[in-house]
Amino acid sequence: MSSVSVSLSERRDHPTLGIATFVGNLFIMTLLSAMVKHLSVIYPLSELLLIRFIAAALMFWLVLASTYGLSGLRTRRPLDHAIRSLSGVSSLALLYFSLTRIPIADATALSYAAPIFITVLSIFILQEKIGLRRWLAVIAGFIGVLLIAQPGGAGWNIGVAAGAGSAVTAAIVAIWLRRLSSSEKSATVGIYYNSSGTLICLAWVLSTGAVMPVGIDWLILLVFGFLCCGQQWLLTISFRYAEASLLAPFEYLAMIFAALMGYVFWSEVPVLTTWLGAIVIAASGLFIFKRKRQSREGNSV
Repeated sequence: MSSVSVSLSERRDHPTLGIATFVGNLFIMTLLSAMVKHLSVIYPLSELLLIRFIAAALMFWLVLASTYGLSGLRTRRPLDHAIRSLSGVSSLALLYFSLTRIPIADATALSYAAPIFITVLSIFILQEKIGLRRWLAVIAGFIGVLLIAQPGGAGWNIGVAAGAGSAVTAAIVAIWLRRLSSSEKSATVGIYYNSSGTLICLAWVLSTGAVMPVGIDWLILLVFGFLCCGQQWLLTISFRYAEASLLAPFEYLAMIFAALMGYVFWSEVPVLTTWLGAIVIAASGLFIFKRKRQSREGNSV
């Protein structure tokens, strides 16, 4: 789910601040998931997604205006931007949909299966070679997903499928971000993604209709948009102050945040298989990350 790995400005070494902003991003991201789960009872997902993309697009346009100017829009890779944007919009839409059908902790745990799918897809898209240990970690991760999904049992439904689909499309996002980061500015990637998301969701809203907010809902939706913007900013600057290898272990705190919010607001108590699946997914994801980093360090020697 950590899709911004290239800083918007000069990198500074401040690990404590990097960890603090990254954890803050995770907490706000979980809070946004809770708001989506609550608001979706009244408002269509297309409308919530439109608000999210408008808020993020405005932030990135402001960043672009204060840094690179219109020159930051120049790109020679429009197709790569299109793939990254479409997969990103799909991933977020599937995540939002899963939140309406399954407990927030389950949806969050499934979303963290992305590193497993990244590893598998990298074989076909990036022609990477995967060793036996990483293959074992991938298999373990799939077992973790099955523990949460419980195929054939009471736990399997379209919400679980959407959560898994969100992880798959998030993996495509990560791979294309890796490709784009070699030549594109992160502000440029952010603008194309969020502007494309705004246009796609606007067309969606216009074709299916929207619900006009009333009363306090105006304030709630305004706060939702503000938090979307804040989460993107915290995620971005966290990588300015700390290495991805330092932040990776903290990513799974989102599962704890999600479990707490699910319990407080909906009396959702994750079953044992959800916790076991989340632990297996987290362990396999961290192992894959560690092996990949070791492989890169070995190749750089």
